[in-house]
Amino acid sequence: MSVSRFIQRVSKDGGLASSNSFIVRILDSSVGSFDLDETIEFYCNEAQLPNINTAESSINGMYVGSGQVKYPHTRVYTEIQLGFLCDANMTVLKFLNEWQDLMFNQQRGSIDKVQNREVRLSYMDEYVSDIAIIKAEPGPKSAVQRQPITYILERAYPYAIDAVPLQYGTNQVVQVTAQFSYMRHYTMDHDIRFVKGDISNMGETEDARDMAFGGGFSLGFDGRW
Repeated sequence: MSVSRFIQRVSKDGGLASSNSFIVRILDSSVGSFDLDETIEFYCNEAQLPNINTAESSINGMYVGSGQVKYPHTRVYTEIQLGFLCDANMTVLKFLNEWQDLMFNQQRGSIDKVQNREVRLSYMDEYVSDIAIIKAEPGPKSAVQRQPITYILERAYPYAIDAVPLQYGTNQVVQVTAQFSYMRHYTMDHDIRFVKGDISNMGETEDARDMAFGGGFSLGFDGRW
C-alpha cells in the first residue's frame, strides 16, 4: 500500500473524522425555561458515541464433545457521560440540578424546606428526555454540515451529577460532568461522501445550527445538502 493510494482512499471516504466536532441536543425537555438548543450545543465540551454490549449465556452439550457454546440473548446499553463548560450564571449546573429535582418532586429554592419533608419519585414519563449526539464534520457551507451518524438516546435522565471542584490558584473555567442512563439508543446514518465543495471557503451566511438541524428536528437529513 503506497502513501498516495492511502491519501486517495481517505479523500474518497470524506477525510479522517475529527474528535472535536460534534453536537449534543436534549430533545423535548420538561425542565424549566432554559434555552437548551444553544446552551447545550455551545457548552457541551465532552461526549461519547455510546457503546453497546451483549449479554451472553451458554449451552452445555449442544453437540457431542463441544462443551459450552455461548449465545447472545440481550442487548445491554451502558451509561454515558457528558461534560459541560459553565458560564458565570452556572446555567448548565442549574439545569441539571432542576432536572434532578424534577425526578424527585422537589421544589426549587428554600420555600417549604422543612426538615422532615418527604421525597417522592415522579413518574418516569414526567422527567425523561431523548438526547441526540451528532458526529459532525466541516462542509462547504457550515462547520457542522456533514453529519455521518447521529445517536438518539431514548428516555434518558441524569442519574449522577459529579462534584464541581473550586479552588484558589490558577484561574480555570469551571466544568460540570453528569452521568446519564437511558433505555436504549438507535442511529441515523447518512453518507457524507457526496457533499461537494471546498471547506477553505466555508461560508457563514447561514446559521450553523439551522444548517445542522434544518430549522427543526431534522438533524441535517432534510435533503438540503
